[in-house]
Amino acid sequence: MERSRVAVIVEDEEHVRELIAVVFRQAGFVTHAAPDGETGVELVRQHDPMIVTLDIEMADIDGFEAARRIRLFSDSYIIMLTGRDDEADAMMGLDNGADDYIVKPFRPRELRSRINALLRRPRWQEGPAPAQTPSAAGKGGRRSAERLEHNGLVLNVRTRKVEADGLELELSAPEFDLLHTLMESTWVHRSNADLAQKLRAAHYETGEPISRREERDIDFLVMGLREKLGDTERPPRWLRSEPGGYSLVV
Repeated sequence: MERSRVAVIVEDEEHVRELIAVVFRQAGFVTHAAPDGETGVELVRQHDPMIVTLDIEMADIDGFEAARRIRLFSDSYIIMLTGRDDEADAMMGLDNGADDYIVKPFRPRELRSRINALLRRPRWQEGPAPAQTPSAAGKGGRRSAERLEHNGLVLNVRTRKVEADGLELELSAPEFDLLHTLMESTWVHRSNADLAQKLRAAHYETGEPISRREERDIDFLVMGLREKLGDTERPPRWLRSEPGGYSLVV
């Protein structure tokens, strides 16, 4: 059964709250808005929304803390909104449970694209895994249409879940998409620009060239992904750094 199209908007600037609400309403959502983090967390608890937008800088608790609290009881998609074009903000937001982030000021069309991209992800779609017909995919690897395995790392495309040596990992949406791309590519080297393009296509598309910032974001994503995988030793077990990009260790 499809989850109700409800959105919670947590934003301390009234005109920005209304702009976001208009975008959601045009996408067929019922909206609930809060001017501060504490109220926003309670609205999420009350209404169980599909999507939450969180401003980072608020008077009471910041967006990072609000995201952390929401993740204790909700699997709603979270989009962080920041007024600073700072990779550290983006990484902290993803580490606290956000699925995506947008830098202010933003165009309504960009927000709508991010919303549509999130809705294509089957976060709430659960069920038994399909029968597997494994085939070789490099050293220690197996793959099917919906399941990729490599040296103890298992990625389920349908449920968007990842396990490392049998332990389920909590990955952000960009981290999952990055790992998915690398596991699909097996030993093939993927440049930062190529990976950034793949992630942009999975989330939104602007038609603009990949920026230096987007390429740097890949390095931050890989850094966070390695931490969650426990792949920080040398030599690495899963993710290999190569000039200008990354590949799987084979």
